Amino acid sequence: MASLEATAKHRIDMAHGFMKSVIRNQIDRDNYDKEVKAQRQDKRNPRSHQSSKQKKPELQTYIPPQRSKKDKGHQLYLLEYEHENGEIFSVDVTKNDVPKALASEIGERFKLPQEFVDVLTQRIEEEIDKRVAS
Repeated sequence: MASLEATAKHRIDMAHGFMKSVIRNQIDRDNYDKEVKAQRQDKRNPRSHQSSKQKKPELQTYIPPQRSKKDKGHQLYLLEYEHENGEIFSVDVTKNDVPKALASEIGERFKLPQEFVDVLTQRIEEEIDKRVAS
């Protein structure tokens, strides 16, 4: 038991004023180091601060239009629908197209009856199957 009491007496008292000043100095030193590193970083990157010089306006560069998801290489066929009034609707059909969506789009545009849209959906499915299989 005497050895436990002896080890307890030899521990540092963290509540002592001297230890509090040591801890305070360590915190201050860490904060100072952070400030110095930040100043060095600012000196390395002068562009990060606004300069008093006027900059040239940025030139607009040409950005080509993005390729659509329907590449010409994947086109199976060209679907054309001519309505009674003479208006023609044409769309490139790929193997990734949804036949029901294509038929619905044509049906909505020309106000076609649902029976006609169903038959058109079936026909588009057949044509896609026929071209993908070959």
